[in-house]
Amino acid sequence: MSHFLGVRTVASACLIAAVVASAGCEKDKLKGPEAEVKKSDIKVDLPAVPDFALPPAPADGSHTIKELRVKGKKLLDTDITVHGFITWAYDCATAVRKPEETDKDVQKRIDEDPTLCERPKFYIGDDKATPAEKSLWIVDVPRPYNKLEMERMKKPERNLLDRCEPGEKDPKKNICGPYAVGDEVMITGTFKTSSPHSERNSDGLLVYKKMKNVTQNWETPDIAPPPGAADGSTPPAGGPPPATKPSPTDLVKPKHG
Repeated sequence: MSHFLGVRTVASACLIAAVVASAGCEKDKLKGPEAEVKKSDIKVDLPAVPDFALPPAPADGSHTIKELRVKGKKLLDTDITVHGFITWAYDCATAVRKPEETDKDVQKRIDEDPTLCERPKFYIGDDKATPAEKSLWIVDVPRPYNKLEMERMKKPERNLLDRCEPGEKDPKKNICGPYAVGDEVMITGTFKTSSPHSERNSDGLLVYKKMKNVTQNWETPDIAPPPGAADGSTPPAGGPPPATKPSPTDLVKPKHG
């Protein structure tokens, strides 16, 4: 009797083992494939968090472009001085030149139709590598009288505060200062979102009043306006009309048409 009990016990154990094994197989069938993404021990070096803190204000009381972009709203409609480097400058001959057109030919077209040209302007950034969309737009930059203005206006009438005589040699009379991309400059003007000539920028632009070009050792002379001088907001007969042109942000957008 004990022999049959032992055999039955062994048989029961084998049956239980077979059931467990079968259940394990069924579980493996329902488990599905292993995930292809596995944990890795490789450490990734993440970039440092950018420093959004503004640099100390310049000791000379001027402002940086970054400061104006971050908290310039409180300075709107006030006169300020901004220190920076010219990152782009408008040149009419370059802008309107046709393929294969010579310098002489393009200048002839401009002389005959000065409305081809936009008003002089340039951008400045905190350093020479500042992209256009992060630069400050300087507008209403003084320019020489064009050929038609010279023909239609007598010299006593040429007293606009934003223009100068072409080729003026007297540094005490020449308000049309030199400037080029890369120059270090200090520009004084009114910080606004729109200019008297319809340029607009929601981040702010600077309506030019005077300049110190550190690179070229030039500074706007202190000239008292002559009696009856006009401020340049209304172009004389033969001069270019007011223009509405793109801001630094618009400059880098693709143009269509």
